[in-house]
Amino acid sequence: MNDIRPVIQKTIDTFIENNTLAVKRKDISLFSSMLSHDCVRVYRPLSLVRRYPQFFKPELSNADFETRMKMELQTMQDVSQKVTRTVIDTTQRRASISSELTIITGDDQPRKTVEVIWDLDFTEDGTRISRIFEFVDTYEATAVIEEMLSKAVSSSQ
Repeated sequence: MNDIRPVIQKTIDTFIENNTLAVKRKDISLFSSMLSHDCVRVYRPLSLVRRYPQFFKPELSNADFETRMKMELQTMQDVSQKVTRTVIDTTQRRASISSELTIITGDDQPRKTVEVIWDLDFTEDGTRISRIFEFVDTYEATAVIEEMLSKAVSSSQ
């Protein structure tokens, strides 16, 4: 394949779309549908990972991520994403995506926008993501996580 760029772009577009659809449909399998079976998610900054070990580990497998998302989906009503920048390196089979992720956790809660940067590695053919390095806006992510934790506590009482 001479130009793998359109293949990688399609994989990115589906990955982003599935992250939104998974929340709307409450279908965790969509989170992993564009990932290789051995894909690893790496989270940063480590300060956020250490503060919320119930949400993050330094690295997560697909199965670990889906288990985590089962809990999170119970507290999320809707999500939307706006990709603000995409850079694709066809030689290295990598892409960097900057996104603004808007999360709604309840009718009485304001929308929260969390900036996320994904650094993605792709399989040789570009049709699957083999590694996700995710850097999360700590300040806004903390507010969203605290809302989710308070909803989880109040729904279990």
